[in-house]
Amino acid sequence: MSTPRQIAIVVEGQTESAFVSEILAPYLQPMNVYVTPVIVKTSRLADGTTFKGGGMVWKHYDNDIRRLLRASHLRCVSILVDFYAYPRNAPGADCCARPHRPRRCTELRIAAMADAVADPRFVPHVVLHEFETWVIAAAMETSHVLGDQAVAKRLQVQAQSVEGDVELLNDSSATAPSKRVLKSWPDYDKVTDGIEVIREAGLPVVMERCPGLSTWVDQLLAH
Repeated sequence: MSTPRQIAIVVEGQTESAFVSEILAPYLQPMNVYVTPVIVKTSRLADGTTFKGGGMVWKHYDNDIRRLLRASHLRCVSILVDFYAYPRNAPGADCCARPHRPRRCTELRIAAMADAVADPRFVPHVVLHEFETWVIAAAMETSHVLGDQAVAKRLQVQAQSVEGDVELLNDSSATAPSKRVLKSWPDYDKVTDGIEVIREAGLPVVMERCPGLSTWVDQLLAH
């Protein structure tokens, strides 16, 4: 049996950490790949106490990425951030010139982070546009978690407006994926409901509808 491949993924908060632990890890484990989420450290008090989550400044991510890359047992180190929550001063943060081309901008940001860290073991990923993009992709299925099939139908109609390319489902701050989910599913809770609906649909279904996610998973498997 081949040696287990260990991967650390730096994430912003609890939702992304739960996605890595509860969705991505079980999917990759049968392929002898083991992923561990690492919530970014955002501040440290004089007594050494560290606060985690809400990391919106690149230096916080950069510090954790480089620290993890010094661990020789890790096959690779990744980062999972939202397009909307892209860290301030991060490489490629200023790429969003007009006309707005979100997929191209996402690709440029991923490439810019890779160039800045300059380590072949670093595999960055930017979610287009945010975690709720994956929730929409999952919630379009028949779902017991939703509790109302009408929610899935409303999300299906919205996906049709972008020809099923859920990653492009956004046209303003008022119609971001998270706003669309809340409008269709008022009781939605990001950490619990979001993870559960993805778990129920299955990661392969979400990957089929989100090519950026699929590419990232393939990259992790290739290391």
